[in-house]
Amino acid sequence: MTLTKRVRARRALGVAVGLTLVAAACGDDDGGSTPATTAAPATSAAPATTAAPTDGGDGGGAAGCPEIDSSIDAEEGKGAGRFLSDLACALANPLAADDSDPIVVGWQNLEGDPNGSFPEFTIMGEALVKFINAEMGGLGADIQNGVPGRAIKLEVCKMAVAPDDSQRCANELISKGADVVVSTLNFFGNHFPVYNAAGVPVVVITPLTIADFTAPGVFAVGGGGGCLGVHTGLVEFVTTEFEGAKRIGVPWADTPPGVVCYNDLEKKPLEVLQGTEPGASARAGSIPDLEFIGVPIKPATPDVSPVVAQVLGFNPDAIIFSAQGADCWNMVDGLGRAGWSNDEIPLVLSGACIDFDAQAAAGDLAKGIYFVGAAGAVLNPLDSIENP
Repeated sequence: MTLTKRVRARRALGVAVGLTLVAAACGDDDGGSTPATTAAPATSAAPATTAAPTDGGDGGGAAGCPEIDSSIDAEEGKGAGRFLSDLACALANPLAADDSDPIVVGWQNLEGDPNGSFPEFTIMGEALVKFINAEMGGLGADIQNGVPGRAIKLEVCKMAVAPDDSQRCANELISKGADVVVSTLNFFGNHFPVYNAAGVPVVVITPLTIADFTAPGVFAVGGGGGCLGVHTGLVEFVTTEFEGAKRIGVPWADTPPGVVCYNDLEKKPLEVLQGTEPGASARAGSIPDLEFIGVPIKPATPDVSPVVAQVLGFNPDAIIFSAQGADCWNMVDGLGRAGWSNDEIPLVLSGACIDFDAQAAAGDLAKGIYFVGAAGAVLNPLDSIENP
């Protein structure tokens, strides 16, 4: 099979949350400076004092910032022109935040557990806070006039993949005075009632469970991320990009949300394409001879050879997989040991599998692997981005 090698990368979730926080650092007003991307509604963490921001359309304020181009607001969202001016201004002349009364942001993250560990989320949070505090003037800053806002104090709670630890982190962050909490991803959702009872809003970066979308006081930034967008995207990609691919191997993460993710967002879409499951999609029933095999795999499984044997024994035309980075590349290693080649059987991974160290360690096995997700991501060359 001759295939055109393409890479479709997802939007790095850190970019979405990062732009939310950075835009918030610029403050807002009634004259056209509300950022296009906003997070949860403000709580008691509003800036104590903020000078009247400069309206968009003219030059900068007292700080001598670049001219504000409000003409892009119609297309990019209210305040986009000011945001770009603020960003350029702060990069040229960094504005430090006022740390006398910091806003406490709790950061609850799965980390250090072989069953699920995402340290990149914590690294992202720490980097964002350092940038906002040291260069963007903190939250509520009026960069146009050189008036700093309030600093962010990041409180990180690293949790294991366990319901009790999920609630432990929630209680710990409340005890540390969190004004708002970022929950990166959580398999249980039992931490939300703890925060809600304390009146602390929660921003979810990667929604996985039903509670992420329905719990009171919870706001999902990455509404198309997690299983909801990624797994259906894997199915869409593999059934449209590879001509003649009618047998699909689907190893899937055997975790509490993984069961739902596979059955609702991989197995069911494939059955809709077969026509064995009713669906309203224009593609429903369009591949009646489509076949697939779903093979569960526990996180941090040291020997994946039984799963690999099942998947390759199905003689698939392509394979799709989404998990934490370590599990993805453990799977790649297992496939390689069994004689798999991406040229013969394309492997399509989700953006959650991106791990540059593991990819480098995989050597030639990593060549030609596809990454699928939303547009714009860490894999896009900077010179390919046309929109500022």
